[in-house]
Order: sequence, then structure tokens, then C-alpha cells
Amino acid sequence: MVDYHSSGPLCVNLSFQYDGRMRKAIPLIALLLLAVPVSAYQVRSPGPVYEVKYSVLSNGTDALIHLDVLQWGITCGMVDCWPEVYSDHDYLLYFNGSQLYLLNFTPALGLPTWRVSYRGVTFFNGSWYVWTEYYPPACLTLVDRIYRLDFQDFCIKPADVEWFGLPRGNVSDSIDGWRIELQSIGPGEWGYANVSDLWIALSENASKGFSVPITVPNSSTFPAYFTLKRDGTTRRITLLYLNTTRNPEMLVQGFWFPSDVKTVNVTVCRSASVRFPITAIRVEDVYRGGEGVILVVDYEVLSPGMCPGNPLNCTLVPDMVSSYLFYVSSSGPYFLGAYPEEPVVKFEDGLWRFKLHLWNGSVENATFNPVCLNDSNVSPVEVPKVPIEWTSVKVGNLTVSYPAGFLGFSDNHTVIILNGKISKVLPHVPFAVTVNGKFYPLFRSVNGTLLPVPPKVGPGLNCTPSALSETSTAGGENREICGPGAVLLLSVLALVFWKSGLR
Repeated sequence: MVDYHSSGPLCVNLSFQYDGRMRKAIPLIALLLLAVPVSAYQVRSPGPVYEVKYSVLSNGTDALIHLDVLQWGITCGMVDCWPEVYSDHDYLLYFNGSQLYLLNFTPALGLPTWRVSYRGVTFFNGSWYVWTEYYPPACLTLVDRIYRLDFQDFCIKPADVEWFGLPRGNVSDSIDGWRIELQSIGPGEWGYANVSDLWIALSENASKGFSVPITVPNSSTFPAYFTLKRDGTTRRITLLYLNTTRNPEMLVQGFWFPSDVKTVNVTVCRSASVRFPITAIRVEDVYRGGEGVILVVDYEVLSPGMCPGNPLNCTLVPDMVSSYLFYVSSSGPYFLGAYPEEPVVKFEDGLWRFKLHLWNGSVENATFNPVCLNDSNVSPVEVPKVPIEWTSVKVGNLTVSYPAGFLGFSDNHTVIILNGKISKVLPHVPFAVTVNGKFYPLFRSVNGTLLPVPPKVGPGLNCTPSALSETSTAGGENREICGPGAVLLLSVLALVFWKSGLR
């Protein structure tokens, strides 16, 4: 488990009232302990009393869960003392009947999820709507906005409606025939009554000053969960675990989400409007050898064929096709050149051998020796979690992964192409490879054209470190660049010159 802490400006919304029972303030120093949600993360925020509130709002087939984790303490003034909230972790989860997802709104809203307050949820006319309040990164004005949720692509669209003018959908007490039962019953929220409210402390003494029932666990973990029951069968859906390990201070030491809770990034839904032509690329062939792999990348410029209606429904036709060569090793990717046809690739005697079709129509044989490569100097990048299928290949301790399908790029969109047609429009995702888990981009967009990112290995396949000379022959014949023979020859010549006094 990893403790993630926030940084940057902090905003506090003090307008929220907690049932009118207790004053709620959130000291800024306590907010420094809040965590950005990632799957199975842990929040370490010790406190004497924790409150876990959650509600399960089902439309009969799936559900949204509003989860609020509050850390309470006792604050004393000159005269009296009172309970006070020292940290507040507000989450929204989605349950499709089998899998529980923790929704991370950071990509869509541009700020950590815990800085969002979920004021209401409703299901109407086949869609989920969520009412949110949050401060933008500049912390100037509270944003009050309603979004429509799309759980097919885990994205949101602004809904131009007023919350109190939005019809309230019916909330079901079951999911696909499974009856929902909560861990405890607490006060209602959002106009509904299905809310569980749990108060946890490690000792009765820690709960002094609180006028609510306190649970004292007898184990090192305390689960917050709801159950699904049908035909005598019970399923438990665990939302989180509190760390109730005994300690001298008798403090609850934070919480974590179960490892089977998947965190998904919620993005802004993109329209299916892309500009043509689009550049589309895919890894056509992969060759393993030595300590790296050769990727042959199919590079096409596509336009819609002759057909009526929406061009997204048309079969795409390539206007230009070429093959790009990349070498990928543990230090990153290298660009070996672009050719009008797919080359013939072999790995023999520790060397890569190519039969290349050149743009002038001639054919050239080349030999490439990776030993003379410098560091790639391509920086790793973050790749958003989107529904792209990946495939992997291994060479020794090296694992290289790359998109398995055909991806197209247009403006700020990435499209998935299946059977010659656009099947899905996504936010921009760089075409990248992973080298032992780190993402390295292979192309960058310049004025709508994709250009290689990695450094090119000299002109053609020439590889010329400063310490080594290069020998090559005319096109059409075999040529070897930076082979081990060149290193041996230079060493022998240096020794001869030194003994001869020629220095």
C-alpha cells in the first residue's frame, strides 16, 4: 500500500451542513493528508474516531455509491470542547452488478477527486446524472455543475439543466434481482433513505464527547460493505477497510480500498467528429533478437471511401502507405527510417540484417549493430487509461508492449479502427510502446502529421559513435555499420602507432 499526498492550492467548502448535529470545519493542515484515489491505495490519517457514510443508489441493473469518509477529533476552546471533522474524503463509485469501480474525475475536471463534492445523483431517461461542486485549481469561485455519466466509455458530458428541475428517477432496492442490504441504517441523503452510517473508534474512551453509537472493532481491519442477497445466497461487496490495528495512542490509522476495486479515469466525452484525412498506424511485425526487438510499423493516411451519409460509417481508403522501422531496447526506442515497402528482417550472428526497398525504386541490403547506440534520450510519458488493447513480446529480461490494433489520429482525437471503419473515438492517446512498464512515444503530431519521436540512427541505418569509424559500400551491396571488427582494427592500429612513436 502506498500513501499518496496532495500538493498545490487547497480550497475549502464550508457550506456543507452535517445533519445539523455537529459543527464541521476542515483545518487546512489536515487536508494535506488527503489522498488522490488510485486502486488499492491507502490513506494514512490517524484519528480517534472515523465515520464512514455510504449510500447505494440502484436503477435495478447497476448502482452509484456515494462514499464519505470522515475523520473526527475533539477541539477545545477557552470554555468548552466539541467534535470536529479533521479530514473529509468524498468518493463516488460505480457498481455494474459484478465489478466495483472507483471513479477518478481528475482527467475530466483537472483537479484531484477528493476536491469534488457529490451533491446528488439521479437516474432519469436511461442515464445517470451527478450534481457536483468543486473549486477549480485557481481556487477563486465554487463551480456548481451537473454532468451526465456515460459508463460505456467512463466519461461525462455537461448537462444544461437545473438540478431541482431534473426529474427524480426511482431508486431500486435490488440489482439484477439481488436485494441490497446495507451494513447499518443512518440518516438519508439526496432525498433517499438508503444510507449506512458507521462510527468507529478503538476504545470507548476515544468516543467520549460523541452522542452517536460507536463501534469498537476487535480485529486489525474493519470493513465497510453492503450485501446482495438472493435465494439464500449472500454476496458481500466491500467498499474499503479501516486500519484498526491496535496502537498505544488508540488511533484509527486511516483506510484503504480492496485490491479488486478498479480505479478508472473519468474523461470528457468526445463527439465522433474527426477531420479527414487521418493518419493511422499499427505495429505490423515484431522481430526479436539479442537484447532488443525490431518493430515494423504500418503508416497509412486514410480517407473515407465513396459512400453517402456520415463518413464515420464509411470504409476507410488508404491514400498513402509506408513502413517505419524502430529498434527498441532497455534504454528506449530508436528510429531506423521510413520505407515504401515492408523490409525483410533477420537477426544473425548478433547483427540485424535488412533488405530495404528504397524510395528511388532500388533495393539495398544493410546490417545494423545495436552495440554502437547511445542512450535513446526519449522521456517516458503518461498514457491515459482508455480501452486500447495491448500485446507484449519478451526478449530476455526485456518486455516490450505496443497497441495491438489500428489507431488513427486526427486533431486531438484518437480513433480505434476495426474492419476498415472507425469503431470508437477517444481523447488523444500517444502511440507508444512500453519498455519494462514505462511508456515511450513513437510519434508526435505536427500540424496534423505524425512524425517519429525517437532519435534517428544516422542517415539510413548508419550508426556512428564518435569513438568509432564507419565503413559502408554502395547501395545494393551488403554494408556493416559499427561492427566489432571496426573496434578491433582501431585498437590494433593504436597499439602499432604507439610502439612506433607515432602519436
